[in-house]
Amino acid sequence: MRKSSKIMLAVGLGAAALAGGTAFTGTGVTDNAGATQFLGGTVSQSVTGATLSNVSYGFADAPANTEVNSVTLTFGDATGGKTPTISLNNGSGTAFTCTAIDGTNFTSTCSPSTSGTYQTGLSSIAVTVS
Repeated sequence: MRKSSKIMLAVGLGAAALAGGTAFTGTGVTDNAGATQFLGGTVSQSVTGATLSNVSYGFADAPANTEVNSVTLTFGDATGGKTPTISLNNGSGTAFTCTAIDGTNFTSTCSPSTSGTYQTGLSSIAVTVS
């Protein structure tokens, strides 16, 4: 290979690695759904008051996975047994209620406040621990 070809190949591989690294560094999104069905493809997340290490979603309509009926939050450290709140789709989604954060594995499970309901078209989740 000529020198210019080697440089172009190295630049191309570097750019691909950089793009791949940024595409897969979202904070704790767990993709339990099929490739074309995971909540429209992306979920915007914001977290206040804690370190969130993972978010996983449970679905009422497996295997279609479009009706979210539970959200499990895993935190990076102890949060003193506090109870998180979540807001789906900027507050316009189904209301969910969360359990207090478990002191052993730092998890909280959130489910719809009204039994038998679920959230479709999820595009954002905001998590607050105070």
